[in-house]
Amino acid sequence: MKTKILLKLQDLFNKRPEKIHFAFKENPDGYAKVSLAWRYGSLLSFWIHAIFLVIFYFINVHEMVYFNIISMLIFLIGIFLLRSGFFYTFLSLAMAEIVTHAIFASYYVGWDSGYSYYIFVVLLGLFLNPLNRNFLDIFIKLSGTVISISSLFLGWVYLHSAVPVYVQSIEVMTFIQGSNLIMFSSGISLLALTFGVFVVKAEKLMQNEKIKVQKAYSLLSIYVPPQLTETILDGQIDSIWEHNRKKLTLFFSDIKDFTMITDALEPEDMATLLNEYLTEMNKIINKYQGTLAQVIGDGLYVFFGAPSETNDKDHAIRCLKMAIDMQSKMKELSKKWFDAGIEEELQIRCGINTGMATVGGYGSSERKEYTAMGMQVNIAARLESACNPGLILISHSTWALVKEDIPCTAQGQIEIKGYHRPLKVYEVDPAQAN
Repeated sequence: MKTKILLKLQDLFNKRPEKIHFAFKENPDGYAKVSLAWRYGSLLSFWIHAIFLVIFYFINVHEMVYFNIISMLIFLIGIFLLRSGFFYTFLSLAMAEIVTHAIFASYYVGWDSGYSYYIFVVLLGLFLNPLNRNFLDIFIKLSGTVISISSLFLGWVYLHSAVPVYVQSIEVMTFIQGSNLIMFSSGISLLALTFGVFVVKAEKLMQNEKIKVQKAYSLLSIYVPPQLTETILDGQIDSIWEHNRKKLTLFFSDIKDFTMITDALEPEDMATLLNEYLTEMNKIINKYQGTLAQVIGDGLYVFFGAPSETNDKDHAIRCLKMAIDMQSKMKELSKKWFDAGIEEELQIRCGINTGMATVGGYGSSERKEYTAMGMQVNIAARLESACNPGLILISHSTWALVKEDIPCTAQGQIEIKGYHRPLKVYEVDPAQAN
């Protein structure tokens, strides 16, 4: 029988609330913790009032004996109210009981008995208790504060110097004061402990969330450009998917005759080579804060000026410096691969153009990619196709922005498929630029 009772009590205190209060709909775990803390507080209050009952019985204050029986029932019911999700009902009942108990006890046995201390417990409990900031929460806290302070003030004015109904001896009053002081201190300690536990749990939760965000950032950065990741984490998602006309510096590159050269390689070796190439190129893209829009086999499409932007000249210079570094790194990789058994020298071609493009999210509602489209994008892609291996071919609009910083050689005009007139182009030799 005792075992069944203990199991019932354990079940009552360990289970989550069957009903989540509307104020905690978005944080059910938070309500479960708050509810559990107050259930233990209710049990403690039950036993404190049982002690009060005994004290009042022995000093023959029968009115307070009956009152404490009612109070014990209130706190027992409070446990089930919390278990059922009626959090604010419990809070209102508990607050009303404690304030009323303090005033009645002070009236019957005297203000100096120390029962007024418990009104401070109400005030501390209201403001240390971590609740959601909704209307009902604010109303109960404000009304509880007003009632508690008013009770303290009125009690002091009318009961402090008044003769109690039941005058007790000095020894009895000293015992009651001491008992109240001990129980009041225990209540304050419980509140402080509960609040401390919530603070520690909140800090731990924040730390866990921080770790989750860092992991999400690391994972997201693998699949999307870092600038895009930062914009998403800042909550500016709409600005990413909206289409905007912006002046961008656009870059295309690929490895000349990559498929033909790597046909002789085993698929695993080709995958290792391609991954190494893309890894090194991506490091350089991130170094110059470019936005990697697409990777198609060995081809790269990068642009500067979105989602983060500075000015047109800075975009063009960073893009061209990125291309120069890519060419330099490619020479190192080509030598390494030659030593590893690849006979043909692998070289990349780079095309750069600056102009207006429509940038934003493209794709279906289930899957999108952040990229830029338009005629100026096509021109950059055509420049890459027309570029000599190992060099960089840029348009006149890009040249006008970088000519004072990076040496360029005019190459006359070339015909661009789909463009209505010949395009003046310039060549940049990475060896001379360095």
